[in-house]
Amino acid sequence: MKNFKKLILSLLIITFTGCSSLIDSRSFIHPDADFSFYQKVGLLPFKNFADDKLAGEKVTEHFMTELLIRGELEVMDPGQFNAVAAQVAGVAVQVSMVDMTPAQIAQIAGLADIQGIFTGTIHDYKMIQLGSEQYPMISMTVKFIDALTGKVVWQNSVTAIGGPNLPIISIGEEFTLGQLSQKVSKEVVEDFSEKASSK
Repeated sequence: MKNFKKLILSLLIITFTGCSSLIDSRSFIHPDADFSFYQKVGLLPFKNFADDKLAGEKVTEHFMTELLIRGELEVMDPGQFNAVAAQVAGVAVQVSMVDMTPAQIAQIAGLADIQGIFTGTIHDYKMIQLGSEQYPMISMTVKFIDALTGKVVWQNSVTAIGGPNLPIISIGEEFTLGQLSQKVSKEVVEDFSEKASSK
């Protein structure tokens, strides 16, 4: 009931402010991080705890696209990187489904010749019913891990609800999960870039 009231309040904010979506984001950055050190990175498939079994794959694809568009880091081919990670972890499944030790992360870094790893967790990826309308909702956490030490140097937790851009008139609306996933991925990548450039 408490969460439902919060969602209703969020929708009211969307309507009266004319925003296309409501995004609540909080991020952490390690005070000693030197982002000039990171040139080549890997991206692991996001863990998925949402009801949609393909949510992790979908959001990972959008996140990868935004990293490539930003163009500030060289991103290793995901298929090749995951193959190296799975080999080190000793599993035949996507490494997002297992926990790795700092020693394993360092081993992956050496084999893949990378300095950092992006990983994420999808908590919610669904349509929510509010009144007569349905709105997309996505909640996820993304981390950037120093590959040599296994330490988290940046982390962003975000929850987003899509909605109409203008009250009453449906212009610029984001009523699909795909649209919202793309927008959230873009904003998370921008947060990483802004935090990195400020160090």
